[in-house]
Amino acid sequence: MRRLLAAVVISLLLHVFVLSGARFPATEPLFAPPPLQARLVSAPPPAATPAAQPKPRPKPKPRPVRRHSAPSPLPVAPVAAPAPLALPQQPQSTEPGPEPAEPAAPAAAAPQTPPAPPTPAAAPAKSLPSKGRITYTLFLGTDKFSVGRTVQTWETEGGTYKLASVSETTGIAALFASQHLNYLSEGRITAAGLRPETFLMSRKRRGETEVAKANFNWDSGQITLGRVPDRRTEALPAGSQDMVSFIYQLALAPPPPGRVRMQITNGANLETYELDVLQEESIETPLGTLKALPVRQLRHPGEESIEFWLAPDYRYLPVKIRFIGREGQQTGEQIVSEIHVSEN
Repeated sequence: MRRLLAAVVISLLLHVFVLSGARFPATEPLFAPPPLQARLVSAPPPAATPAAQPKPRPKPKPRPVRRHSAPSPLPVAPVAAPAPLALPQQPQSTEPGPEPAEPAAPAAAAPQTPPAPPTPAAAPAKSLPSKGRITYTLFLGTDKFSVGRTVQTWETEGGTYKLASVSETTGIAALFASQHLNYLSEGRITAAGLRPETFLMSRKRRGETEVAKANFNWDSGQITLGRVPDRRTEALPAGSQDMVSFIYQLALAPPPPGRVRMQITNGANLETYELDVLQEESIETPLGTLKALPVRQLRHPGEESIEFWLAPDYRYLPVKIRFIGREGQQTGEQIVSEIHVSEN
């Protein structure tokens, strides 16, 4: 039983390489609209005053008639009062001369108001935070038996990137089959995404350390790879990635539903991965229920494969990975438990 458990744990850790990312909810900055300006023109009341003071007449009867005509200024005041509520559409109609010139004042102030124009909702991220660390819990089979953890870290600076992944057994699993698996990918960030230059795999198990390394020579179109010290040189297809960088590459350019083909190296070999991008669904994680885009590697008989889920709310970075054995059975899962990022 001890040998069986150790074998399963070893098989699981050999394929742990999934990466994850952080949440940056799209925001739309608020901006102050151009201020409404209202101006009440008091010209009508002064015009009425001369009418209210008539010249002395011999007959006293015209005074009550003028009192009846006095309500004529009253309609002018109500008309001018609601003008501020409809100022953008209705200028002061009682003053035909100055009113056409009044709207010119708000129009002149408009260019000074929008120093920060509104921006649309943020699109899927095309760049990584300058620094980040993702912690995953490793589970054995389908019973959610924890056997270890994986910590992914990255750092970007001056157009370059460095991605690292460290996996190790913990708890009882470490007593039966202690293992350490390290990945390190370094390269440049281009307009097309990540462009790896070196990839290093180091695995320690049963007291022995195994190392494989890949060097990407994009100028000559060749890749040198293999287990140290036995290495060889092969043709380097355009867009090739490594076991760490390829998931970040998918996160930077989320693929639409359909099939994606990628050349990926584990340091020892360069293989073609056929990935089926499925419809979005919801999954349960320690971070809560998340929307996720499933990506499933096309499995061939007698070969291992993986499935992983990209979370749109976490920059389309993977929050869950499932490992499939040679017989098509689920051998384990890797689920995100913590996310820490920094832009400094």
